[in-house]
Amino acid sequence: MSATTLSVPVYASELAARPGVMDVEHDMLATLRPMGRAGRLWIASLLAICVMAFVAWLYQIANGLRVTDMRNYVSWGAYMTNFVFFIGISHAGTLISAILRVTDAGWRRPITRMAEAITVIALLVGASMVVIDMGRPDRVLNLIFHGRFQSPILWDLVSITTYITGSVLYLYVAMIPDMPILAQAARAAGRSPRLVRLYEALSLGFRETPEHRRRLARALGAMAVIIIPVAVSVHTVVSWIFGMTIRPGWHSTIFGPYFVIGAIFSGTAAIITAMALFRRAYHLERYLRAEHFHKLAKILLTLSLLYAYFTLSEYLTAWYGGVAADSRLLHLLAGNTSFGMAFWLWAAFGLFVPIALLLFPTRRSLASIVAASVLINIGMWVKRYLIIVPTLQTTYLPASAAGVTPHYLPSVVELTITAGAFAAFLLLFTLFSRFFPILSIWETAEDEAEVGVRKSSPVQAHYGRALAALAVTLMAGALTSFVPVRAARAQPPVHAGASAPVGSTNLRIAIRRSNEQGQDMLVGTITAQGRPVAGVTVAFSVNRAFGNMTLGTDQTLSDGSAAIPFPQGLPGNAAGQLRIHATIQAPAEVAGLSVEAMIPGGAPLHAVTGLEPRALWSTRTPLALVVTIGGLLLCVWSTFAFVAGQLVAMSHIQPEE
Repeated sequence: MSATTLSVPVYASELAARPGVMDVEHDMLATLRPMGRAGRLWIASLLAICVMAFVAWLYQIANGLRVTDMRNYVSWGAYMTNFVFFIGISHAGTLISAILRVTDAGWRRPITRMAEAITVIALLVGASMVVIDMGRPDRVLNLIFHGRFQSPILWDLVSITTYITGSVLYLYVAMIPDMPILAQAARAAGRSPRLVRLYEALSLGFRETPEHRRRLARALGAMAVIIIPVAVSVHTVVSWIFGMTIRPGWHSTIFGPYFVIGAIFSGTAAIITAMALFRRAYHLERYLRAEHFHKLAKILLTLSLLYAYFTLSEYLTAWYGGVAADSRLLHLLAGNTSFGMAFWLWAAFGLFVPIALLLFPTRRSLASIVAASVLINIGMWVKRYLIIVPTLQTTYLPASAAGVTPHYLPSVVELTITAGAFAAFLLLFTLFSRFFPILSIWETAEDEAEVGVRKSSPVQAHYGRALAALAVTLMAGALTSFVPVRAARAQPPVHAGASAPVGSTNLRIAIRRSNEQGQDMLVGTITAQGRPVAGVTVAFSVNRAFGNMTLGTDQTLSDGSAAIPFPQGLPGNAAGQLRIHATIQAPAEVAGLSVEAMIPGGAPLHAVTGLEPRALWSTRTPLALVVTIGGLLLCVWSTFAFVAGQLVAMSHIQPEE
């Protein structure tokens, strides 16, 4: 059977008229030939690493999580880093293959199978990391039988299960036209009858008829559309596990899009790396052309600039806010620490060096594109580690106050299991390529049927120069934003009763509440060396949630006192106290001197009772949330059911006589 009998949706007669299409089937089937010595050694090496990791996991189960370096403060480490990393690169197939398929980008055809396989395998490995991190794998059943709707862990389980189901279905639907060819080739080569029967069963009786093509096009189109929002929602849910935790560096509204962009970023880099490896191993230069690498490089450059922007926005906002916990985290993350060295190495070699390698279209070569993708893959694992561990070591109440110094470095067990995770990913990917062509036969045939590689038009060249100029501008802006700026520091306040030197005298400011002639007054008294100071302008204010609220201004009399009416009805703290500030405005030589004091007289702030907390320990499930998420899941699974119905109907179509 030749490749001309496979086209979906291109007709067989149209394909047959194109030169070179007849060779596609032969070249793709050649990748399934028995492996040589180097290939068998590669498989054996990966299996050995996986066995070592499995033994390490059994050792962890027998002895508990104490064999790791995770403790009370750092309860997540290498395992959760692996989880976020693999879930991230799983977006390769969904948000690259599906979007390109929906937009009918013809150049996508040779890379779709590879991208979709990365998605499924990365999801399987990433999901296993959560089970390993739990310590007790049997407790996964608690989520199934005793799951609580108000727990984000349950929703994470549901979303990842939905994502895996959809990704497997999406991969399988696109593979159906290849199955009849694989069955016939396996039968002709005398391979195992079981393998032949497997190919025949997976083909669902597919034949090159209009009805089969119509059913397949429906199923594939529906999956390509629905898998995009599913992929976005899954990595958004993963980000919410961090973002909805009130911790420095995590509690941020930008985490959703930040994680999604990072996932597409690392996923695209993973596709390029896999393309380069299979192109060299199976001599697929004819099908994985420079055009494909250059187009993906443009996407990768755009994503790298977006990721640099999101990173700058995240850390610049935390730095400028100056919250104590955020400042300690930023010092740990980017200061003179071990994490700081890792952070700047990632910024240099995981972000800016790849941008430089991808920047100029005229100088971009396949070697530089692949080098950039490898650096990005390594850097994104390091970045996920830097998102998780430093934050867990930085609490709102400094751990040093309790005499504790949090520390985390992955143990030998964790490193062995991590190596096993990457080995398992490579092993499954290699085994998949041994049973199924890593390039889709029918889609590659369509690609070969088109006119030869299109050369860049003057408009495209102009676009490339414009993109390079934009990238240079963005990089310059990002770098200049890191230039240290000497910020004007406000003079620290002088607390009640304290003194501040002014020239040769010491001014003291005292704040009190007083009843004067039947009026409730707020009084500030200015003295110097024990004597009252007259003619000083004093401004009074009270601390509120978003800054200080001005109460009034007065000038000191001969007794050194300035007074304004005491504010009535303002909410105070739990004890009913108000944080009052008195600041000198004039004369100029002492302007800015300030003092604050806690003055009773505010309305006590009592905790609101009777409301259910929005937290894991809430006893009542938020109904609106359940209905919304349930409705979305119903739409997704209804689409899956529609696709399954199309496949069942296709399998029951009787052959034409």
